[in-house]
Amino acid sequence: MKDSITHLHAVCEDWKKELRFFKDEIRILRHRLSDIVLRNHDRDMMVQVEHFENKFNILERHVKELMREVKGKDKELVSQAAAQPQAKSERKMDTDQTFEDMMLVTSKDFYDTKNEYLKFVSKVF
Repeated sequence: MKDSITHLHAVCEDWKKELRFFKDEIRILRHRLSDIVLRNHDRDMMVQVEHFENKFNILERHVKELMREVKGKDKELVSQAAAQPQAKSERKMDTDQTFEDMMLVTSKDFYDTKNEYLKFVSKVF
C-alpha cells in the first residue's frame, strides 16, 4: 500500500508516542514489582517476580530497539519532505509492513504481559 510522506510521518509520531507509553508503563510496573518483593519473600512469589522481571527486560529491549528503528524511519521521511516540500502530500511511498507488524507484535506482547501481571498482583494484594 502507498501513503503520503505526511501520513507516514504521522504514523511514526503515533508509534513513538505508543512506545514512550510502553516505556513509562514498564517503569511503573517494575516499581510495583519491587513493592511486592519488599512485602513478600515467599519462594513461589519470588519465582513469579523473576518471571515478570525477565518479561519486562525483554519488553524494554524490544521497545528501545523499535523506537530506534521508528526514529530512523521518521528522520528519513522528514529529510525527504525537506528535500522536496511539494512531495509531502503528493508523493506516495510504500508503507513499511515490517514496522507495522513489529508494532502490533510489541503492543500485543505488552498488553498480554500487563494483563498477566495484573492478575498476579491481584492475588498478592
